Amino acid sequence: MKKHLLILLIFVATLIGCGKSEPPPSPPFNTVLTLPQLMNWVLDPAADGIWNAISWVSTTKGEKVIAPHTEAEWEALRNSAATLMEASNLLMLEGRAKDNQQWMISSRNLSKAAEKTLLAVQAKDVDAIFAVGAEIENACESCHIQYAKFDERASKNTK
Repeated sequence: MKKHLLILLIFVATLIGCGKSEPPPSPPFNTVLTLPQLMNWVLDPAADGIWNAISWVSTTKGEKVIAPHTEAEWEALRNSAATLMEASNLLMLEGRAKDNQQWMISSRNLSKAAEKTLLAVQAKDVDAIFAVGAEIENACESCHIQYAKFDERASKNTK
């Protein structure tokens, strides 16, 4: 009887031990670009792709709307919005984030504004795309006001 009880205890202990395995480690990120390179080569061109896609021009002949007309132009705008949305998450990676307060708030706001842009692009809503451009500007500006002098040394190596 003692032998059966011992075997049962070993079996139960083995089962309990199997249930408490550690989760696999997260894959390491490969952040080769410096923060200024990420800004200059990825984020800024994506934001410019959005800001430059929609505008209103007033002339003596009236108002002219500059907006995508072809599918290729809409796809380029969509790609800019998607790039900005995803790349803003790269700002929040450990080693890039300057702090867990305003930096994170600004980065999340940028991601949310880019997501709104993406939805507006999918709906081909020119007015909404133009309006959310201000949200993108505000998110960028709120960060740049506080952190604009980030890693100036590396910035010189991005051009």
